[in-house]
Amino acid sequence: METQIRPVETRRDLQQFIRLPWRIYQDIPQWVPPLLSSEKEILSPKTGPFFQNGQAALFLAYRDQTPIGRISAHVNHQYERYRNSETGFFGFFECIDNADAARALLSAAETWLRNQGKTRMLGPMSFGLYDISGILIEGFEDPPVILTAYNPEYYGKLLEQAGLTKAIDWYAFLVHRNVVLHPALYRVRDRLLNQQDITFEILDMKRIDQAVDLIGEIFAQAWMENWEHVPFTDAELAHLLKELKPVVVPELTYLAFHQGQCIGFSLSIKDANPALKKANGRLFPCGLAKVLWHMRKVKRLRTIAMGVRKEYRHRGIDLVFYLNTVEQGRKLGFVDSECSIIVESNQPMIRALQDLDAKRYKTFRFFEKSIL
Repeated sequence: METQIRPVETRRDLQQFIRLPWRIYQDIPQWVPPLLSSEKEILSPKTGPFFQNGQAALFLAYRDQTPIGRISAHVNHQYERYRNSETGFFGFFECIDNADAARALLSAAETWLRNQGKTRMLGPMSFGLYDISGILIEGFEDPPVILTAYNPEYYGKLLEQAGLTKAIDWYAFLVHRNVVLHPALYRVRDRLLNQQDITFEILDMKRIDQAVDLIGEIFAQAWMENWEHVPFTDAELAHLLKELKPVVVPELTYLAFHQGQCIGFSLSIKDANPALKKANGRLFPCGLAKVLWHMRKVKRLRTIAMGVRKEYRHRGIDLVFYLNTVEQGRKLGFVDSECSIIVESNQPMIRALQDLDAKRYKTFRFFEKSIL
């Protein structure tokens, strides 16, 4: 039966778009359902922070009036300011294991982007690089940690069959609490801690608003050499603050200062996904209580971001962040921490994680296609 592609235009269409993953993942136990309220907020032009600096179209694939796939096509004006105006994006990709359906969805996204003047399609990014993005191609046996992608194993094949090719890979590393660290690492860390010109502070939750502003400023500068990086907008920073407050671990979030200037940060959050899974997408009427109850049992961290201003690199500041997170994480009862996601070209960070005996256990791939 022929696949039909329709744009999302009504509230009912949007509801089907948001609810489709429950069908795709019904037999995949690792999947963690997103919160329905959060998905509606992100996808609404009235409330989603992306829409202050971008525009998007959503599409659904149908067979016999039944939704079987979805995709977004979007342009990001913040990206255009810092990178180029030729690239458009696709995201929120979900599809049954059917090459024709996937090809039809990607063709719809491609046509929309071409009509916006784009010559390259890149993704999946939903909506930005630091949202839940990429296609998982290795590490399917482990459930996703908070704010990372998970998908059926056949997704990569579907994209390749539709003519997309690898753009780049990003990795997730796992650091276990029982890691045995070389004494030399502690000597370097302790020598830096004894210096008077650089100080380290843990996050003060009473000042988290200011801390997020500092993190956003350093993130914008420190990551500019990373693949396709663009700084957060003010709206995205505000949304980040809202997401972080319930899950950030202040004792494991560090800020480094030199003469009163913030020069680096390391941010760790609780992997709330095991708790969120219990809610099955809904916080009310009972989901919130389930989440709060199971959050007490969370034993995994995600070190979600780290950055040091360029002029202060190679001084061991990142090593202080790593070792303090391991030491304090043990004291707080956490079993391990996922460090993700790290682009394959960031060899200094990858080598630093290897020094910590971190295990690379997941790979996320971004795909691209010329759409001239």
